[in-house]
Amino acid sequence: MAKKSPAFKLQTSEKGMATLLFDLPKEKVNKLSIAVMEELDAHLADIEKRQDLHGLIVASGKKDIFIAGADISEIEGIKDPKKGKELAAKGQEVLGRLENLPFPVVAAIDGATLGGGMELALACHYRVITNRPKTVMGLPEVKLGIHPGFGGTQRLPRLIGIRNSLDIILTGKNIYPKKALRLGLADKMVPQEYLMDQAIKTVEEKAKPSYKRPTGLRKKPALVDRALELTSYGRDFIFKKAEESVMKRTRGNYPSTLKAIQVMKEGLSLHLEGGLAIEASGLGEMAATGECKNLISVFYLQETLRKETFVGKDVETTPIDKAAVLGAGVMGGGIAQLFAEKDIPVRMKDINNDALGHGLKSAAHVFKGKLKKRIIDKGEFDRKMGNISTTLDYSGFDRAQIIVEAIVEKMEVKKAVFGECEGQVKDDTILASNTSSLSITEMATALKKPERFAGMHFFNPVHRMPLVEVIRGEKTSDETTATIVALSKKLGKTPVVVKDKEGFLVNRLLMPYLNEAVCMLEEGATIDEVDETLLNFGMPMGAFILLDEIGIDIAWHVAEILHKAFGERMKPAGLMKSILDSGRLGRKNGKGYYSYDGKKRKGADKSVYSLTGGKKGGALSSTTIIDRSVLLMLNEAALCLEEEIVARPEHVDGGMIFGTGFPPFRGGLLRYADSRGVKEIVNILEQFKEKYGERFEPAPLLKEMAKKGKSFYK
Repeated sequence: MAKKSPAFKLQTSEKGMATLLFDLPKEKVNKLSIAVMEELDAHLADIEKRQDLHGLIVASGKKDIFIAGADISEIEGIKDPKKGKELAAKGQEVLGRLENLPFPVVAAIDGATLGGGMELALACHYRVITNRPKTVMGLPEVKLGIHPGFGGTQRLPRLIGIRNSLDIILTGKNIYPKKALRLGLADKMVPQEYLMDQAIKTVEEKAKPSYKRPTGLRKKPALVDRALELTSYGRDFIFKKAEESVMKRTRGNYPSTLKAIQVMKEGLSLHLEGGLAIEASGLGEMAATGECKNLISVFYLQETLRKETFVGKDVETTPIDKAAVLGAGVMGGGIAQLFAEKDIPVRMKDINNDALGHGLKSAAHVFKGKLKKRIIDKGEFDRKMGNISTTLDYSGFDRAQIIVEAIVEKMEVKKAVFGECEGQVKDDTILASNTSSLSITEMATALKKPERFAGMHFFNPVHRMPLVEVIRGEKTSDETTATIVALSKKLGKTPVVVKDKEGFLVNRLLMPYLNEAVCMLEEGATIDEVDETLLNFGMPMGAFILLDEIGIDIAWHVAEILHKAFGERMKPAGLMKSILDSGRLGRKNGKGYYSYDGKKRKGADKSVYSLTGGKKGGALSSTTIIDRSVLLMLNEAALCLEEEIVARPEHVDGGMIFGTGFPPFRGGLLRYADSRGVKEIVNILEQFKEKYGERFEPAPLLKEMAKKGKSFYK
């Protein structure tokens, strides 16, 4: 058996300076597996015995990566809380050995430093980081249904304070270099080329015979933090408010966030060793939960979709380094910003300067958000905005390799614009429509080269929503599809290729869900009881909130398209049209299912109930509301698989999680179906069919699966 290559290389200088270089063989990233931790432990045991050393630098041999975190497959395998506790305790022991070295230990960080990687950095005495945007630090464990388990819940608050630490741990968000320095998470920030020089300098400055590693807060806390964090009453107040905030945001659906608060609160009342024991126990408990397993499956799902080509590996793609956007509305400006963010020069066209101004304003708004958070500086803001140019004609379009259209959702207008645009671009330029529901195949009839045309459906807001639906028309070529898939990944998005049929995937599944909410309102349910139930289930928005956000006119337009395509099964609720006819458009005109005070949404608009005829159908149970909404959506997903709208269950779940925010802790729509059992779902749908109508007729695929005892994944 071939001997395994080591993950670490220990180098020492004549002056007694040691460098431990982490470079995991045959891997793109460094990760902390059990085997890696054992190897690190052995190195530290040897280092402890050395009398000739006066400092240690921990560095990475990977580009743009310090340490990406723990090995997720090992977390996935934890079924017993006791086993999880033991693994966490062992990891803590190794990092404790690193922390207790008798001389300065410096982490030289260039690139992503996440999860267990950041916990290793916290165990070092000092952290020197580069000023590059790719140097991000964070503890994203809650996104996997656990909390930090290698000391993060205990060392971080002792270093930067409780409130700052709660903000990092409970959100799992990335911390960029300037903020890391400001918080005291980093001690020095330097350009990449000076990283090792500064790390060596830090060791040399701190090394002395009487050396003691630094403890306590690295930065002097603000007055309000001193007042709160240095008293037991103040700390209790902070943790109470954190718990209230988490419950409001998650409704208790992500137990790891609540456990993290508990672990921090209890641990910080003890010495470090006592806190670490509480942390290890909490980690074991969380790692064995179903929420953890589902969130890990979502992580793998995203990784799978980002690697998938959808058309085979041998299909050639065109690298895109220049783009253009037709239309400078909210979506057009958002798409232009996305290209500019990735340093792809983009030309934005509209019919007047006011429209172009709005498009530039939309893009600038996103960049200003990054500027405010110090993710970028003023120079980077100016440079990225400089990637966007504007025009009232087609000048400059002949240099673009892709044109993305984001104009009004009307077939004849789009066909006319594409027919005109095709004559202004090179023969090999790809044309793409950001349509949410119109036929790509029909649109392509306006073109001489339909094989170079496809759908590229972004979701609003463009900079936040991860999904891009790539829609293949009947004549779309493999090369065009592969190029748009590759471009979507380059833009940081998760692509799913779908067949060209009305509604594609996401809107086809979402519309029955929204329509059923209106049906329940027609029957006498209240807006509040429907939306609150769906929020408690884990949906990011209630159905009526979402209808107001989409726009009641747009929702009706999509509903009509789907009704025409799929018949009575997709017939819109009559109340939906009545709501529109009453002059309600949703948030955009401050009048919808909810009332608004400017941009602020207030409570449900009770005047809506007059349009239902005052019908009172009695309160629906939460189970009924969820099943009528979610199982109808699930049934439509089964029909999409039958019709090969998408190829696999993973594509359905990816579309719904990354396109609509379907609760990740449930693992996806079809994983949720597996957890309920297909046979049970078919039985409920058949009961609903008898009670509510033919729209609940179970899909043939579901009936077959129920009969054979099959599931989507297992």
